[in-house]
Amino acid sequence: MEIDLNTWNRYELFKHFDEETNPFLIINTPIDITNIYNHCKQSDDSIYATIGYVINKAVNQVDGFKYRKENNKIIKHEVIHSNYTENIDNETIGFFRVEFDDNYRHYMEAFNKERQLLIDNKGSDPSIITSDEIWISCAPWFNINSLVPPYNKDNTIPQFIWDRFKKENNKVTTNLMIMVHHGFIDGYGVGKCIEAIQNEINNFKGDE
Repeated sequence: MEIDLNTWNRYELFKHFDEETNPFLIINTPIDITNIYNHCKQSDDSIYATIGYVINKAVNQVDGFKYRKENNKIIKHEVIHSNYTENIDNETIGFFRVEFDDNYRHYMEAFNKERQLLIDNKGSDPSIITSDEIWISCAPWFNINSLVPPYNKDNTIPQFIWDRFKKENNKVTTNLMIMVHHGFIDGYGVGKCIEAIQNEINNFKGDE
């Protein structure tokens, strides 16, 4: 849906931030993933896909993550999907899209299918960008205190990246990087997204 800039209450804020060299909010925060970590260990479900699922589900609850700038227009998507980074052969990465489905099992089936297609094709075309999605990746080889991913200020797709898990006192945590255009959302809205992610993790049952 194209936004009417004459009535959009964030238009002046958007212009202010969009004129900056870096218009993005980039936040690194710890999240407790114990519940889904335990589920994946018991079920052999992909922890990568499961974290992506709860993030995707949470993002669809926060309007600020649904806006994009396209051809000098502001678009708001009704549903946001996932685009994952995948390590293909330790030298190359590729990308694959998973259509969001509130049903966890359906989402996992789509994830496994699209991931295998990417691997079979030995790569993807990184120039293909669809704006009604978020970009999801992980860096399980190290811990991060702060991370700034590559970005193009004309590409307003939010990014999510987490690091190596930390296990302590029967809890499993990871540091999550969130990048989103400041013209679309403020710290309060990012906080609501983090809260929604944590709630989705805490309430996750794996059979929905």
